[in-house]
Amino acid sequence: MIEAVNKGVFPRLIESLLKGDVICEFTDELAYRYLEEPRHIQEVDSYLRRIGRVLKSTQDQSAYYCGYYEINNPAARVQVKRQFNEAMNDMEPLVRWLRLASAAQSNSAPLRPGDTLRGSELLEAIESAPALTQELERLSRTRMFSNASTGAKKQLDAILKKLLDNKYLVSRGTSGSVFVATGKWGRLYEVLQFIASHERLDSDEDEPEQTELLS
Repeated sequence: MIEAVNKGVFPRLIESLLKGDVICEFTDELAYRYLEEPRHIQEVDSYLRRIGRVLKSTQDQSAYYCGYYEINNPAARVQVKRQFNEAMNDMEPLVRWLRLASAAQSNSAPLRPGDTLRGSELLEAIESAPALTQELERLSRTRMFSNASTGAKKQLDAILKKLLDNKYLVSRGTSGSVFVATGKWGRLYEVLQFIASHERLDSDEDEPEQTELLS
């Protein structure tokens, strides 16, 4: 029975990784548990390497994702550059959202995979602080979180939905207002750490660094 389940997990896991999904226990618990077995990690990685990809994980192994095995391939370099540009475009609004969420919860610690967010608590804190309300409105005008909603509740709902759609959060319970942070935040923090350790990442001459960052 277990083997039958595992056989069903493998193709679904491969498809998710190739789509660019970050796999953690909150986005796909079954696939994540599957990867807790070293032999399964080897099987997945071996398969991906045959098609020019490779299985990677965050440093704490809380999340898995797919990278490129042979980056000198022109097609792979085009994809890496595209992913790099997308990541850089989303970076600032994501960091600003993290600051807003931390301030609303009076929590200096960064959001971690498994942390719980409650929409009602966030909204109450935001509405009680004009500075947070203004920041929420500014975030609603960024490209990533762009929405035409008015009022803190609708703007917050739109931003939370965007985070759900991008799998930074997953919904828990039946109310639709309780969320759990996924392993994608861990991946984001590693990207931020990499950027902080490099002085220049904005020109064509920096492609080796871009490759190291996202491959």
